[in-house]
Amino acid sequence: MKISRKVMLVSAISVLAIAGSTAAAWALSQNANAKLLSRLQTEFPATKITGVNCDFKIKGVCEVVAGKNVFYAMADGQKVFIGEVLDLKSKTNLTAARITELAAMAGAEAKIGGAPSAPQANAELPAPAAPSSVIKVDLPKDNAVVHNAGAPLKLTVFADYNCHFCQQLFNDLKAHPEVEITEYPIAILGPESETKAKRVLCANDKTAAANALYYGGEMRTAGECDAGAAKLAQNQAFARQHGISGTPMLIRGDGATNSGWMPGDKLLAWLKSARV
Repeated sequence: MKISRKVMLVSAISVLAIAGSTAAAWALSQNANAKLLSRLQTEFPATKITGVNCDFKIKGVCEVVAGKNVFYAMADGQKVFIGEVLDLKSKTNLTAARITELAAMAGAEAKIGGAPSAPQANAELPAPAAPSSVIKVDLPKDNAVVHNAGAPLKLTVFADYNCHFCQQLFNDLKAHPEVEITEYPIAILGPESETKAKRVLCANDKTAAANALYYGGEMRTAGECDAGAAKLAQNQAFARQHGISGTPMLIRGDGATNSGWMPGDKLLAWLKSARV
């Protein structure tokens, strides 16, 4: 079969045109990602944004990665969405799948870097991400909100009251009274976070005030106060000193840390494997 040089030339030009178009589209996509990342980092300076993907499954919506947490933004950066994306066709939770993937990547990176991995408490559960560091929390207990006081499993959390994943964490833990949670409020998601944290820290019953924010109900507090502002400032300074730039930051009894939400069953296994 003879193929003319003309046909071959046209075919080659077509291939080059397609390749050029693909490269141009990729360059535009990367440029859009970089612009959105820069804008979001300016809006949320205390949150370290590690990736932006505007080639997401929903047109006009970009996936934003902050450590092991995920949220979403419009491509123009005008609106941000904190929540879960469900694919009704495939019956999958895209957000949960991505968080699991990020946790697995962090665990692999920690092992490559030589960080010790926590022993697995339940062979049927995947091992949680290896702790990247150990933090000894020496803040005053009065700077914290204590949930399920006296419970045997100990968990310290640095949380922002505007953080969706903090909300999800506490919703999960509501079913686990065996976990004592010492929650240190910090504010990294803007002025509203700061106001909420101060109001909780100024309340006579801090636990009830925090629960009202997490689970709904009336938040009874005198408002902001100098003491609450001082406690929040101490918590913020501690967080900066130890590189806590995202919430929730989970710290178990032996000081091992996990940056970000993890499902309840994995969290319990991780807490039970504390070296105490």
